[in-house]
Amino acid sequence: MLELLTDVQVITVLVTALVVGLVVVFHYEVIQQLNRWCPTHPSRVAKHRHRPIILATMFALLFAHIIEIWLFGVAFWALLSQTGYGAISGYDHISLLDSVYFSAATYTTVGWGDLAANGHIRFLAGTEALVGFMMITWSASFSYLIMARAWGNESD
Repeated sequence: MLELLTDVQVITVLVTALVVGLVVVFHYEVIQQLNRWCPTHPSRVAKHRHRPIILATMFALLFAHIIEIWLFGVAFWALLSQTGYGAISGYDHISLLDSVYFSAATYTTVGWGDLAANGHIRFLAGTEALVGFMMITWSASFSYLIMARAWGNESD
């Protein structure tokens, strides 16, 4: 029999969709700005001047991932501060930093195993793992392109 979603489940899905939308759009905008900032061809990069381009790109992407982890962490914290959404194993009350730590482990798909989501909050956790994996691989692909542009053929 088809069951209707409860209010808690609907709110969990809506919060998840909102955070996913924010993360994907934010990540796109960061990559778009980096792409505009970086030279488009190796010949436009002065010889041996690629270091600032590559380092700035890596730090900008790292900072973007940290913001994205915090967005998910705040969503966990907000939902878990209400009753009926579930819990993180071992915690009666979870702090914001505990939520961000759980988010980081989930986003990076490390899953240390010391914390686990229970209840409806598992939907947000499962979705974060997929989104985190996608954002990390997107960053890796973009970083490769930036390095190829910056380094070009250094044997010249």
